[in-house]
Amino acid sequence: MRRVVISILSALAFAAVLAFFPDQYFTAVLLYFLLFFGISIFLSLRTYRQGAASAREIAKGKPLLEIDEKEVNKLLEKDKELINEYKKFARASFMPLLTLPIYLLLFTILFPTLPHLAESVLGPYIGAYLARFLGYAAMFMLFAAISLATFKPQVMPRIVRSLRVYEAGLVIDRSLGLKSPIEVSEYKVDEERKFVEFRLNNQIFRVYYKDIKELDAVLSRLLKP
Repeated sequence: MRRVVISILSALAFAAVLAFFPDQYFTAVLLYFLLFFGISIFLSLRTYRQGAASAREIAKGKPLLEIDEKEVNKLLEKDKELINEYKKFARASFMPLLTLPIYLLLFTILFPTLPHLAESVLGPYIGAYLARFLGYAAMFMLFAAISLATFKPQVMPRIVRSLRVYEAGLVIDRSLGLKSPIEVSEYKVDEERKFVEFRLNNQIFRVYYKDIKELDAVLSRLLKP
């Protein structure tokens, strides 16, 4: 849902800029990407600070279980299926590149024609600026629709290198605190490969541990599928 909202807002904003400054296309593209990356960095820093603050607060409580990185690394070496997972993820990540020729073809055809066509047809009725805006908006909405239809984000599980379980929640990799009860959309136990996996929002966490039944029992007290 968030991808859809961001795509629509980006298309409308981009169309608005080009409607008023049609000759400043490359400047608009540059500003768009600078703004996009700026917002991404800001949100990442805010998320990190919030997670670190929660981790410090959770760590004040009673500890229930601790898993260190050395133990996790030993189990990772024994997990022979992990390499195959990475290979599948890498192949899926390259799939969006196959749609690049479609984008280039549509861009070559539509960009020089559609906004000007909208301006000539709709301009006398609604004004040149609004007509150009609708032309650019239609084009970018088409690009967004193709992207949403063909590109499905691949989520590779985040391997938890360090885990401390407290009565108040989890501290993951010493920097991310998750307060209980933690509502997850998926919960999976793999006894053969020695991990518990759960999905929180758009992130999948995978926790390796030598005693998978103990880990399952402890996490089940804090996670709510």
